[in-house]
Amino acid sequence: MKYILKNSLLAISSVLLLNSCESVDFGDINNNPNGPTAAVTSQLLTQAQKTVSTIGTHLTGILYTQQLTEGQYPGESRYATLTYNYNDYYTGPIQNLNEIIKLNSEEASKASANLYGNNNNQIAVAKILRAYILQFMTDRWGALPWTEAFQGIDNPQPKFDSQEELYNIMFDEVDEALSLINNNAGPKGDIIFNGDMSRWRIFGNSLKMTMALRISDANPSLAKSKFEEAVSSGNIITDNAQNILFKYGTDDASDSPWRDRFRTREDYVVSETMMEALRSNLDPRIFKFASPSRTGTATNPLFPDNLDLTYVGAPNGKVNGNVPDFSFPPADLISTPDIPTPIYTAAQMKLAMAEGAMKGWSVGENSETLFIDGIKASMSQWGVEDNEIESYISKYNGAPSITEIAYEKWLALYLNGPESWAEWRRLDSPNLTPSEFAGDPRIPVRHAYDSSVEDNNKTNYDLVVSQQGIDDLHTKLWWDKN
Repeated sequence: MKYILKNSLLAISSVLLLNSCESVDFGDINNNPNGPTAAVTSQLLTQAQKTVSTIGTHLTGILYTQQLTEGQYPGESRYATLTYNYNDYYTGPIQNLNEIIKLNSEEASKASANLYGNNNNQIAVAKILRAYILQFMTDRWGALPWTEAFQGIDNPQPKFDSQEELYNIMFDEVDEALSLINNNAGPKGDIIFNGDMSRWRIFGNSLKMTMALRISDANPSLAKSKFEEAVSSGNIITDNAQNILFKYGTDDASDSPWRDRFRTREDYVVSETMMEALRSNLDPRIFKFASPSRTGTATNPLFPDNLDLTYVGAPNGKVNGNVPDFSFPPADLISTPDIPTPIYTAAQMKLAMAEGAMKGWSVGENSETLFIDGIKASMSQWGVEDNEIESYISKYNGAPSITEIAYEKWLALYLNGPESWAEWRRLDSPNLTPSEFAGDPRIPVRHAYDSSVEDNNKTNYDLVVSQQGIDDLHTKLWWDKN
């Protein structure tokens, strides 16, 4: 009886306790009174802008175009990675930018968002950045989910938009952004231009020119129209003082990725392809693009007094185990925490305009002048002396060939992986020999989708593969016609 009575009392007590818990009001005990009650657009923007740095320093294109190669652990130099995942761009920076646009557009949130900069200027910056990230993505993978993306559980299997459709979307996005820019307050949290909207006009037009030239073989009329619109706006980069740079801090949380890469490791060395091209042309940029080797010497120094003797490139994709035998990237780049990353430069834009002039586009100057100006801008950017610049450019006479423009653009885009890889694919120049150490000795021309795409969105995956081509590293993108 005692046992039965004891258990009965325990059961009754438990029921009473449960019932009483259901009616307890804990008030706002789980609310942080100091925390934000809504998304802060300045913080969203800062986080999204950090992706500009990761794009500008993305290594894969640098290795594919044989500007650098790897030391004792070659992987990308051998084209060993077969699939790549794009999810982080969707769930991170693009989602942040979408939210900025939403908060600055909807009536219920516009007034609050306006505290962090003029609504239209915030939308404009978000749209320019969103197009910039999307171009980087589509130039890697081709077709991507976009118009049906970002719907969460309402549409977990979005369709893919073709690369041609994505470029049309990006042009519309940039044009709309440029039309929204005004003289009111720029966005807070802008770590690129500190809210200077005149600089965002130049960023938008630089992106527009780059996109236009990229599709010039796939849609010549649209390319011409958009390129000429950007040039005629006058909001373009004309000299190195206007270069668009991503700037860093000096602490570990905000310093340059290049410094982080070399802080405790020495994984990257200058490629012999780049080094021998500079050497054979007596190009003074050899002494700016690289540091002297600590222990190695070149077998064929060509500069007067053997000045280039210790500037040594490494074979692409080889296990270059004794890295001190080779030249590293510039010492200040890998040791200075706050050395900026170029995003768009005068050299890049001048050479783009030189090609435009060759095509008969209206760019204000002839191709020869623009070509020489592009070389001068590249050399000045890297600190080459004026007399050395004049000596180098004296070898070029008359209008440049497309091969000469492609070569100088390859140099001007040194360490800008995404752009150098994209322009090399579009122009098929300079002539690069694939690594002899690669399992598949072909330089990739796109990236394959991560296996999760087929697993989670098979119907649309199968459809895009049937339209775009085999999902591997060697199916050319829509704009890659040559």
